[in-house]
Amino acid sequence: MRRTITIGLVLSGLALMLIGFFTAAPWGTDSVGDSNPAFTGAPMLFLLGIVSVIAAAVLYEVLPDRNR
Repeated sequence: MRRTITIGLVLSGLALMLIGFFTAAPWGTDSVGDSNPAFTGAPMLFLLGIVSVIAAAVLYEVLPDRNR
């Protein structure tokens, strides 16, 4: 159970980081005036991805392991 939760959080965190990075990066701009992110909340998505990956590690340690 804790393995699936951890894998789900890590994958969703990585997806959020990728979406946040690629929508915040100014691809192909020549001037500083055009360097604003395409999506205003892109840096927050990136930070949310980092937090979810860290939370996955914390939850993996906190949740009890299944007794075999």
